[in-house]
Amino acid sequence: MSTRKDHENMMKLDKCYKVVLQSSAKGIRVNEIVQKLGVHRTTVYNYLNSLELVGKVESHQGLWKAKTGEQTIKPLEKEIVIELPLPKNEWQRLALLEHFARDWEKTFPDDNDNAYRISLEKFNETRTIRIKGKNVDDLDLEKVAKLIQQANERNSNFNLKGMLKRLKL
Repeated sequence: MSTRKDHENMMKLDKCYKVVLQSSAKGIRVNEIVQKLGVHRTTVYNYLNSLELVGKVESHQGLWKAKTGEQTIKPLEKEIVIELPLPKNEWQRLALLEHFARDWEKTFPDDNDNAYRISLEKFNETRTIRIKGKNVDDLDLEKVAKLIQQANERNSNFNLKGMLKRLKL
């Protein structure tokens, strides 16, 4: 089981690897890496030795270069989940939909096609933004704002009142 400290160490190794990778054509000396990362020389050597053990970097006469070919460490993938607030005029309808979904599940426990539950899930999807990737930290805030605006538009197009009428029939 991985811990937060393991994750932080992986991120530090990844930063060191990126510095080496950017200078890989000509190679980079430890002193330059120390300056770019702002950490102690011994720490940089520890990073480089770890990266060398997993086959990501190699050293030739004091110059460190990234190895070409398949790498054994994959960048960590992160996910950001943004849940939009429930529109003020929809909370009663949503509560009613949840009530119908629970009643349906109690009455028909083997029914996997619970229309109320499916509708509830669809509604929640329109209020949720998921951003997943390796460079989530480098997200452009303007793009995030556009995603939120698009989700709000999808949410406003999702008509719970009309859906409840159709489901009751």
